[in-house]
Amino acid sequence: MARVSLEFPEKVVFRSRQLLRISDINYGQHLGHDTLISLLHEARCHWLASEGLSELSLDGGQVGWVVGELVVNYQGEAFYPDELTIELAGGDRGSKSIEIYHRVLRSDGTPVALAKTGLVCFDYASRQAAQVPARLLELLDKD
Repeated sequence: MARVSLEFPEKVVFRSRQLLRISDINYGQHLGHDTLISLLHEARCHWLASEGLSELSLDGGQVGWVVGELVVNYQGEAFYPDELTIELAGGDRGSKSIEIYHRVLRSDGTPVALAKTGLVCFDYASRQAAQVPARLLELLDKD
């Protein structure tokens, strides 16, 4: 099987800590893949909320984003009631899209997953792709 190889960027822009719930565990007795995707989404929402923004308003207006691509490399297991840290970092940027990388770690530092989302900026009023807001670029460049 050909595998897409991801490499996490150096600069972490945000960290989100999340406790696993019993309902996050699948029949294999570890974190389910469907829940992992929800945890990645939650981490992005935590990041935006910490800056007074949301997925529907990246600039204080009507430009948000939609997920255009998702790649996940699973690296280990997570179990109930592990606390996970999800680190976010910026990747490639286009005029209407950005990449956000996610590194998922257990509290002991054990890697669980590495993921990349390709996010297309989207004007919800016109229902069309939009320019990446300057505010979002500022957040990705923030020290």
